[in-house]
Amino acid sequence: MTAPRTTEQGRRAAAPWQNPEFAGAWAAGDPLGDLLALPRRLAAALVALDRPRSRLIVDIGSGPGAFLAVFLEEFAEARGVWSDASEAMLSRARESLAPYGDRVDYRIVDMTDLSGGAIPENADVIVTSRAAHHLDRAGLAAFYTEAAGHLAPGGWLVDLDHTGPSDVWDQRFRTVRKRFTRPRRKGAEHRHDHPLTSVQDHLDGFAAAGITDVEIAWKAFFTCLFIGRKDG
Repeated sequence: MTAPRTTEQGRRAAAPWQNPEFAGAWAAGDPLGDLLALPRRLAAALVALDRPRSRLIVDIGSGPGAFLAVFLEEFAEARGVWSDASEAMLSRARESLAPYGDRVDYRIVDMTDLSGGAIPENADVIVTSRAAHHLDRAGLAAFYTEAAGHLAPGGWLVDLDHTGPSDVWDQRFRTVRKRFTRPRRKGAEHRHDHPLTSVQDHLDGFAAAGITDVEIAWKAFFTCLFIGRKDG
């Protein structure tokens, strides 16, 4: 397991997740757990359609490892890299990903600094879920550019993430979402240091990273599945 490199934005984003009680409450009481099963499977199926022999899957900001597990199921011969800035999430991930044995490598990584061997090069797929929304617009664009630089030609970049809609739609979504999701467990609430980046910010970030074959493959409320293929 490699030592983490840290930026100031990365340190602020990761700070709440270093608390084992908070990380445990968040993972155990995730109100979107059931809702996100479909887009996770959809992402893996879309990648498999184009790149069925994928061998290296990197999950950035992996948390308990749910997204990585779906890809390891889809690609039975693939090796996975779990990465996250949270030591508190590491033990949970080791438990949930234990069925995959030595197919998984664990690394403590600041997603705002992927340099210096933090994650391997030439990945077939890089996925991330509900992590990049903690970055501001410039940080998001920089993350996509760094991540794309670690993809093999023809590799896929996947982000299942929250976005910031207009104020009117924000209120509409918040009102009706309660009918479709479980309440957040007490003690798992956390703040964001800035407004959530928009759908267009994400699309602009993919484009700036050189990934123009991109689509929003799924959307519900604030959460979108952004998926794009690197040229090659």
